[in-house]
Amino acid sequence: MMSSPNQTGHTIFVNDTAISLEDVQAEMPHHKTASLQAQRNDAARALVVKTLLLDEARKKLDTKSGDSLTDEALIQALLEREVEVPTPTDDELERWSASNIAHMQAGPAMHVRHILVYADKSMPGSVETAQKRAQEFLDHLKNNAIDFEQVAARYSECPSSSRGGDLGIMQEQDLLPEFRKALQTVQEGEFYDGLIETRYGVHIVQLLKKFSAELKVEALNKEEKQRIRIFLEDSSWKQGVQNYIAMLASKARIKGFDVFSGTTAQASSTGWPDGGNCTGKKPS
Repeated sequence: MMSSPNQTGHTIFVNDTAISLEDVQAEMPHHKTASLQAQRNDAARALVVKTLLLDEARKKLDTKSGDSLTDEALIQALLEREVEVPTPTDDELERWSASNIAHMQAGPAMHVRHILVYADKSMPGSVETAQKRAQEFLDHLKNNAIDFEQVAARYSECPSSSRGGDLGIMQEQDLLPEFRKALQTVQEGEFYDGLIETRYGVHIVQLLKKFSAELKVEALNKEEKQRIRIFLEDSSWKQGVQNYIAMLASKARIKGFDVFSGTTAQASSTGWPDGGNCTGKKPS
């Protein structure tokens, strides 16, 4: 439940729900970004989106059966009902494979995924702390005690976390030099036996597949089709969720925050950023 508006701080309104400065500050530790302002904006956006989804869930779902559900369960139930994900056909899987692999025939390539633990080298002890945490993850991964994609999605501080740490298929020349050097002796499916340190922090890296310069696009086997199908369905799901959120935002009365730019805005004389809501229209 959002707290009541803070009389001294900047308050965001989503329809009839107030999101106070204290709410945003409490959410901020869940968002790690390069600057305090970016962290604040990410936290505010997360709360605005959550409020939009909860409002819609309470309108569309059976409240009697939903009373005992957590906010997260309500949102998940809403999204599963409202967001449709098409199942790709075998022909579509083959076409996707061909279009995403053919461009790499100019040179050797690798399919790599990683988990990044950020380290600020200007801060004493930051690298050591990151190494310790990354080593714990790596030890558990090697023992199959935890799932790579889940760890990457939750803890990796790279944008690839939204894809379970998957960097896709990259030509060797496009890999970070540290990755390229470390992976030369690694076999397909294996982790690099150690941690890789770059300017971004400390990485756990797994080589999924190697491709030679003479790569041929061949028919996919059952396992490869399933892997690509899951990837495409996941991508479609994420895009569908984003589209659904954008639709809800375009219909909502949002004051003090621009959902589409992801920044807080000072209220104008009308009480809305720039005199309108996030669609640029004046509130009715």
